Amino acid sequence: MARRSVQFWRIEQLNGADPGRPFPARRVAEVLKKAQEAGTDRHFTSADGTVLLAQAVATSPYPVLLLDRVRDTNLPSVGDALGRRKPLPLAPGDHLLETTYFAFLKRNVMAVLTSGNGPRASRMGEYLDGMLGLEPVLVPVVREDIEEILARLEVSRFEFALPAERLSGKLMEGEWADVLDSASRLMNQGTFRISLSVGRAGSADDKRRIRARIQRLIDLFRQAGSVEHFDYVVAEGKDSLTGDREVVDLLKERFISHIEVDPDVFNDPQKSTAEAIAILNKQARDNEPFFARTLPDVKGAADSSLVPDLVAGGMATVRAALAAARVGEEAGEPRDGSGHELVRG
Repeated sequence: MARRSVQFWRIEQLNGADPGRPFPARRVAEVLKKAQEAGTDRHFTSADGTVLLAQAVATSPYPVLLLDRVRDTNLPSVGDALGRRKPLPLAPGDHLLETTYFAFLKRNVMAVLTSGNGPRASRMGEYLDGMLGLEPVLVPVVREDIEEILARLEVSRFEFALPAERLSGKLMEGEWADVLDSASRLMNQGTFRISLSVGRAGSADDKRRIRARIQRLIDLFRQAGSVEHFDYVVAEGKDSLTGDREVVDLLKERFISHIEVDPDVFNDPQKSTAEAIAILNKQARDNEPFFARTLPDVKGAADSSLVPDLVAGGMATVRAALAAARVGEEAGEPRDGSGHELVRG
């Protein structure tokens, strides 16, 4: 089995303002599907040269988009049984696609199923801006019910890090004071990092005792009130309610759900899409009570008129055509109605 994570983000602003209404994700999905069926070029090149390509893979119960990072340079190699290297067997015109899945949920929440190499959440914002003229501002959803989450967490790992120059027993009390004082005598530059984990060895009773001990140390750590002095503080374990693995960032109080997936399934484009949709829908159901309790409701219907039909090259092409038309008008050239037209739904 392999692990993937689901992150939750919220669309806080759209085109520079509080959206006030639901994000028109269904219209975006319909536009992408229409463009795909028409053979319209949907590639977008970001400012740093990254090429992105999106497609709609579901509209119900939630719109789900797939965003690929398109690679045709610096490709990895294939090795045979003896380790002999050979190029990837790509046909002319083929590219390597690294995928992230995005589901648009209630309350303008976006669930993001990631992999190691797929585009980050911010890339979806770039794509929607570059191709459709939307300017979504994404912020991570934070766990305001951090106490409840930690109470449910069957912890398996606790880790923190801080700059060596900040090492001092005065930051903590009890066992942690001894640890940090000792560390301060060992180093005064660089980064000090410590990780406690249950490990694989031992009986179920042994692991239960270790978990209880780590949980106690986490409680002592948080009670010290000096967490803000650290660069990195996380607890990881299984949520006893949902069964999902979660990483809780104790600095930002946000969480990431970790899901065990079959790597063979995610190597198959058809099966991986169906599995990703199922995972995202389950995450939406599992976390809806939390979103309803902690996030503002979004009233009204989505404004589909905000989303234009997609043209090849996206908004960069439209803006270039409009700029050329303005230059032509200033030069006294007659308008013949040619060029790209921005069509909104």
